[in-house]
Amino acid sequence: MDHIIFDLGNVLIHTHPEKAITAFAQKCSIPVNEIKTFYLSELHYGFMEGRYKPEDFYSMILKKIPCELTIEEFSSLWNKIIGRPKKQIRELLEVLQKRFMLSICSNTDPWHWEYIYQQIDFIRKFNHYFLSFQIKMNKPNPALFRFVLDSLAAKGEDCIFIDDSPENIETSEKFGIKGLLACETDQIIRGLRRLHIDLDL
Repeated sequence: MDHIIFDLGNVLIHTHPEKAITAFAQKCSIPVNEIKTFYLSELHYGFMEGRYKPEDFYSMILKKIPCELTIEEFSSLWNKIIGRPKKQIRELLEVLQKRFMLSICSNTDPWHWEYIYQQIDFIRKFNHYFLSFQIKMNKPNPALFRFVLDSLAAKGEDCIFIDDSPENIETSEKFGIKGLLACETDQIIRGLRRLHIDLDL
């Protein structure tokens, strides 16, 4: 076993979409349910898949909701989705970095990624990043997992993939990757130990 590949949101860090949705609703005086329709919508997935530049995503959303926001104000509200690191995740990563190549594989967008990269120092210590907006593919697209393995020059059985989505795990396992469904650090630790990885924690 050489590689451990981590999802980002809800695995390494907390995410709070409700905070961003509420902030947009309050700022724009629009019902929460109306704002909520844009989160994980086709437009949002397109942004994460790199089909829209940030300025295009901003313009397209504001064409759908009547709200006067500068692009800076918009991105600031958008980034309220991003929370703090999961409890004990930093300590776990420090242990794993001594023995494995660590990667991040995430459905994310340029604004969220830039904010996370600047604000959370341990994110900068990963060996590889497979970000949907850069590689133009969202999980669970099978081609994404093939791309990851090819980029790592690895076989599926050489890799562990940790994600909070059963669908993503199921797709990764079709490539022989050992999937670990988890969203909290203690779940990750227990799962790694089930895979016979000893952890000094």
